[in-house]
Amino acid sequence: ISMAAIAGLGFCVWAHHMFVSGMNPALGMGFMISTMVIALPSAIKVFNWLGTLWRGSIRFDTPTLCAVTFIALFTIGGISGIFMAATPVDIYIHDTYLVVAHFHYIVFGGSLFAVFGAIFFWFPKMFGRMMNETLGKIHWALTFLFFNATFFPMHVLGAAGHMRRISTAMEYPFLQPLQPLNRMVTISAICLGATQLVFLFNFFWSMAKGRKAEPNPWQAGTLEWSIPSPAPEHNYATVPTVYHGPHEYGHSNGNGMDYKPQTEAVVAE
Repeated sequence: ISMAAIAGLGFCVWAHHMFVSGMNPALGMGFMISTMVIALPSAIKVFNWLGTLWRGSIRFDTPTLCAVTFIALFTIGGISGIFMAATPVDIYIHDTYLVVAHFHYIVFGGSLFAVFGAIFFWFPKMFGRMMNETLGKIHWALTFLFFNATFFPMHVLGAAGHMRRISTAMEYPFLQPLQPLNRMVTISAICLGATQLVFLFNFFWSMAKGRKAEPNPWQAGTLEWSIPSPAPEHNYATVPTVYHGPHEYGHSNGNGMDYKPQTEAVVAE
């Protein structure tokens, strides 16, 4: 329901980009309210993700680290979005670095960390080899560090009135004291870009030299991990029998593990 609410309300918030365009204040009020309201189903999704982790047997491998980081950074970006949804605030911070910080906490800190985790997770099923876990964690740690060093200071710069499109900040006396922070953002952004070379190296090196992947390297219960990696041409040699739901953890599996594939029957203990 919350996903559907986000999708529906997403059609009703676009004019929050136009609060300074001279639009009718009554119309702006409607878009301001809808922008704030969309935070409610978004918050439900955050609790949904955290509730999925609650009391689980969490393994902090690279996909999990990326997924948890996505939740944290998406939440920070969402909170700043509520703040700037208010028309009086947006008039002041419009076209400043504060908007840039908010946007990138959503689309980089949120979305791209999820993409990194998904690529790492599905890599063995696509190519039959594992990406290097050590390089994966190095890439995650450096990306997390340099991302926050790049975009978190932009909240401060934007609140101080720093414009997002400007040839040189030194033309404006009130921006000159902000140059050290601006310089930090620039250096961190360069390091953030360079860090992605670690991911690219890990990706292509693992395709040729990575450890051969077993059918279920993540100890998952869903059907796609019951077949060899990479997946054969026709997936299943025979139609599998499904005995239970995909995420029913807590079964001993007869070997002390806390998961059981869908293709194995659950025996009462």
